[in-house]
Amino acid sequence: MTQPEDDLLVRELGKVGALSGEIGSKLGGVPKFAGGIGGSWGARFAAKYLPTERSQTQVKLRADPRAVLAKLYSFFADHGRVADDLEAGDSPYPKVSGVLGSGFLKVNPAVVHAEIIAMEDGACTVLLTAAAKEGLIKQHTAEKAIKRVVDSIGDLV
Repeated sequence: MTQPEDDLLVRELGKVGALSGEIGSKLGGVPKFAGGIGGSWGARFAAKYLPTERSQTQVKLRADPRAVLAKLYSFFADHGRVADDLEAGDSPYPKVSGVLGSGFLKVNPAVVHAEIIAMEDGACTVLLTAAAKEGLIKQHTAEKAIKRVVDSIGDLV
C-alpha cells in the first residue's frame, strides 16, 4: 500500500471518530457538532501514528474476468464503498478497489484491492490485497476484509 491508501485510512477513521463523538456529545449534553469535530480530529491524529497491517491472497475463479470485476464492484458498493478516489497506480492489471468495515463490529475500515492477474479459458486468478490501521489489540482487520470478499465471490471458485 502507498501513501494514498494510508491517507484514505486516516480519513475513514476520522469519519468513525466523528460519528462516535456525535453520539458521545448527544449523551453528554454537548453540542453535536463539537463532539463530531473533536472525535474526527482525535481519530485522524491517532491514525497517523498507527501501523498499517496488510494481508494478501490469491483466488482462482471459474468465471469471466469482467463478471468477477462487476461482482466485486457491486460487493464494495453494497457493503462499503468503491474507492474510486484512489489512483489506479502502476498496475497493468484490471483492478477494482473498495473500503469495507472490518474487524470488531465491522467499524475499522480496510482498503481492499482486487486485481485480475491471470486469465485462462473461462477462468481467472484474482489477487486480493487489504490494508488497515491496527492498534495494540490486533483485530486482524485486513485479513477479515479479504475473507469477506472471498466469501462474496465464493460461488465462482
